Amino acid sequence: MNNKAIVDDWRIKPRLPLLWFIDFLLKQRPIADAIFEDVKRRETLRNILLSIYANKKSVDETLVEIIREPANDEGALDAFVSIVTGPQRPNPVKLMPSISIPVLVL
Repeated sequence: MNNKAIVDDWRIKPRLPLLWFIDFLLKQRPIADAIFEDVKRRETLRNILLSIYANKKSVDETLVEIIREPANDEGALDAFVSIVTGPQRPNPVKLMPSISIPVLVL
């Protein structure tokens, strides 16, 4: 999911120019590479996860490595840029009622 799935949120609308600028920057390969290299650093990733997880004890070295490992795969940078800058997709929250099978949400 990227920032375009939430553009209807009144809290996001004033920040759209900033989000568009970030999209522009990420489409510049050297800039995207530098940002991606920073994001996939263990310490940066740990801090991102700590800001997301309610249970901070869940953020251990194993979790960091599970999430970090695919970032070293060939094509990971392209996938990152595509996800962040790509076209709007359906909002996951709005899709949840249509799911009829068990789902593990991490």
